[in-house]
Amino acid sequence: MLAGCGKTETTPAPTLETLKPKSGGEMVLVPGGEFPMGDASGRADEAPHHVKVDSFYIDRTPVTQEHFERVMGRNPSKRKDPKAPVERTQWVDAARFCNTSSELDGLKPCYDPATWTCDFEANGYRLPTEAEWEYACRAGSSGRYGFGDDAGKLGRHAWFKQNSEGRTHPVGRKTPNAWGLLDMHGNIWQWCHDWYDEGYFKESARENPRGPASGKQRVLRGGAWESDAEKCRAAYRHKEFPVFTDACFGADSYGFRRVRSASAPPSPANVSATAGKLPAAAEVIPEPAKAAVQGKGKIDPARLKGTIVFVSDRGGALDLWRMKATGQDAKPLTKDAHPDADPRFSPDGKRILYTTLRGGFPEVWVINRDGSDAKKITSGSQGAWSPDGGSIVFIRDNQAWVRELASGKDRRLTPDGWERCGVPSWSPDGKRIAVASRHEEAIAIYLLTPEGKDASKLKTQEPSCTPIWFRDGTKLLCQTTKGHVHQVGLDGSNWEQLTFGADVQHDGRYSPDGKLLLFTRAPTPEGPWQICLADLESDDLDFIQLTKEGSNSLPDWHQD
Repeated sequence: MLAGCGKTETTPAPTLETLKPKSGGEMVLVPGGEFPMGDASGRADEAPHHVKVDSFYIDRTPVTQEHFERVMGRNPSKRKDPKAPVERTQWVDAARFCNTSSELDGLKPCYDPATWTCDFEANGYRLPTEAEWEYACRAGSSGRYGFGDDAGKLGRHAWFKQNSEGRTHPVGRKTPNAWGLLDMHGNIWQWCHDWYDEGYFKESARENPRGPASGKQRVLRGGAWESDAEKCRAAYRHKEFPVFTDACFGADSYGFRRVRSASAPPSPANVSATAGKLPAAAEVIPEPAKAAVQGKGKIDPARLKGTIVFVSDRGGALDLWRMKATGQDAKPLTKDAHPDADPRFSPDGKRILYTTLRGGFPEVWVINRDGSDAKKITSGSQGAWSPDGGSIVFIRDNQAWVRELASGKDRRLTPDGWERCGVPSWSPDGKRIAVASRHEEAIAIYLLTPEGKDASKLKTQEPSCTPIWFRDGTKLLCQTTKGHVHQVGLDGSNWEQLTFGADVQHDGRYSPDGKLLLFTRAPTPEGPWQICLADLESDDLDFIQLTKEGSNSLPDWHQD
């Protein structure tokens, strides 16, 4: 019976052999066999076909944060929890973890880090092929999920959009499949070895298919905490670029689990000198930085006029705050259980647009500048005002949309094929909107009309995001994947780095008169962020630091 055509559920199989590697985790031996891969009632890229796979070991759960940190010496996850799956990982991060685990266990690494080609004959760890992942997920089921066809039962097996409260959860708390594998559906997307090709299933090899020889994006499977039931199906194929180092789009729903061939020779061919030795945490985990770098510059206080609104956790949660442009008299504008972000002053300065997380999912709200009369506008995030204040541009489902506030009508701004769009900004004359997108693999900034026409790519010398227009619309601020704020003309001319240092700088904003640069600075991408000022008219690279309490980010500045 082809997948998706029946309502069968599986009978639990006998307890399978397990393996507990020295590098950590627990692996289950999945017996080889043949199964119907794909879904006849699914999408065009899920064409049903019969596949045979050999036996392999697979991690019982996705790799956890504590496991990843023990092996790699760091934890890239956005939501820190040692028992939760590691997330915000790139494909190459997962492949490196497999190689390091192999070395620690005295096995031959599968991946060549120069080319990322995989030696399937090596006895070390690698990422599962799509066929292996789906076979393990189904565990003998031919339904839409590993437990059958009934999406109403998904909550028993998965953390997904309906029950996740907008976050990952510790692994192993849901019902396992018939082979004892946990979190195969939901919680985090799981990287597979294969390159993505929409038509690959129609020409796939019948035995041990390993995907196309090359491609631009790698496959992920299983759905995640933010996925609906449809995307958690056993056959659903997601795709993503294997490397993305930009600051805007952290993949906080991307994780993985390892596999190892059951037939690979036990003796390593080329064992690393570190084989069999787990790194001591004290040797590889740097102590977190305590504070941001203090600036030593000088700026005449008379130039610091107006109000700055920003996000801070100094009160214990992420709330909107405001302060004088001198950094004095900071006061909270929001103070509740809902995390807030992305504040933007309206053109007249009387209202503030912002993103708030409600029930685990983002919404665009507006509030008076004194913190009163908070109201929801729409589902989405990263809203920005039109110059006349009558419309906003915002992000929903990774695409940019424009909403007319009076009518409440929405229209999609970004064209088909654009991916993971974010951080929109409206030009001062209202004729162009800048949006970051990664549909051409590297993050870049694109300029469109408010009707979504005449899209053109901003010519930057490095992959860039977070566009902010200069007051006369002739140039923009942006931040690069290297963690610095730059300025560039609309034609790509006068590319200029404005912030410097070994730490990270984000969130560049012009002062109301365009002569000062407001930005945030942190010793690591995780913070603590502090708000700083630099003089754009000075050749001196010094800056002053306006904040020091808590972690402060995403500022906006309006002249009172």
